[in-house]
Amino acid sequence: MVNKIQDLVFSFLDMVKIKRREIEPGIWMAKVSESEQAFFNGFENLKFTFDRDKAELHRDLELICEGSFLLRKIIERLSEIPKASRLYSTNPPEIAPTGAEGGLRVMSDKIYYRPRVVFNFKVQYECDQRREKLYSLVADTASGVMGVEEGLHEIDMKAFSEEPQPDIKVEESGVDILRLYLESCQKLEESLNDEIAELREWGDEQCSENLKVFEAYLDEQKQELLKKKENVCFHLYFFQKEEEIDRLIDNLEEERKRKLSELRDKFSLRVNISLINAVVLCMPTIGVIAPQKKRSAAKNISLSALGSSTGFATRSAIQ
Repeated sequence: MVNKIQDLVFSFLDMVKIKRREIEPGIWMAKVSESEQAFFNGFENLKFTFDRDKAELHRDLELICEGSFLLRKIIERLSEIPKASRLYSTNPPEIAPTGAEGGLRVMSDKIYYRPRVVFNFKVQYECDQRREKLYSLVADTASGVMGVEEGLHEIDMKAFSEEPQPDIKVEESGVDILRLYLESCQKLEESLNDEIAELREWGDEQCSENLKVFEAYLDEQKQELLKKKENVCFHLYFFQKEEEIDRLIDNLEEERKRKLSELRDKFSLRVNISLINAVVLCMPTIGVIAPQKKRSAAKNISLSALGSSTGFATRSAIQ
């Protein structure tokens, strides 16, 4: 996990053109440009580490780790500027892969670019504790959505160019990027089910334990009021006193309901999935997969997870 956080931070520093150097093993110094100093709390020279033990030994170090303030700021900044870009592979043409359902490969001497889309997502869990993670999925138009990777997908820029190869014609692929995006969201959500179930179970346990403590306190208060009520005599003054005690007992029940609502809100899990960026990798390809019978959208993509009661929220960044 530390290496993935380090890669993310270094990529961000490169993006905003901030140079860094390792001044000691595991300790880094970044020369922050004037335009970025406000983002880094006014620091001109930022010393930071990804090692908690080193941060405890050197109090002047900024610790960047899961859940740290600076890491959250970096992730928030990345996610605020979702974008789509296109890169062209400089490798020789490859044979189009078949998907999970197979297909008849039609060989041809025609070379074309086959889109492979990389979706980088931020997943935010909000409960009593807040957690943020990054995931990436690669969706190939020939083989469909591939596996889920934790962290941002690494692209070897030496194998890609912003310009197409001169001998390969760029044509409209007719690829439904939105369909690939929805399929990737569904795949990501399915991969998160176990972790979400674990966090929900933890939240339910914390809510129950906190409620038991509070209810024990209310029971003590109620027993004291009942004892006072038992000692009330039949004088008019004491009838008034008895009514006051009944009101206090009713207030305890209202307080219990209020506390239960507060704890449920505090420990209920909310999951937000947002797209950081999408990168279309154009792969030189020879040969095509013969099209199969087209399935209906209902069979092809399940939209139930988008905006459903499971607590997911998604935001498309591809216009």
